[in-house]
Amino acid sequence: MIFLNAPVAQDQIIALLNNYNQDDVTFEFVDKQGMKLRFKTNMADLEAAAKTAKAAIKAENWGSVLYFQAGVE
Repeated sequence: MIFLNAPVAQDQIIALLNNYNQDDVTFEFVDKQGMKLRFKTNMADLEAAAKTAKAAIKAENWGSVLYFQAGVE
């Protein structure tokens, strides 16, 4: 499971990652606790999954200005 700590644009992040499907990598929103968003992924390497999610968000024009953290649980 990966997590993203994001104080803003949470709905946009959830929608982006729920619809993400590149190179057969997918994410599924699990729950939200404050500013912490948790996602399941089909990637075996969770560190790589967190980096993929972060890169996907940063690639969006609204995501390039966000401050957030991505990590593994």
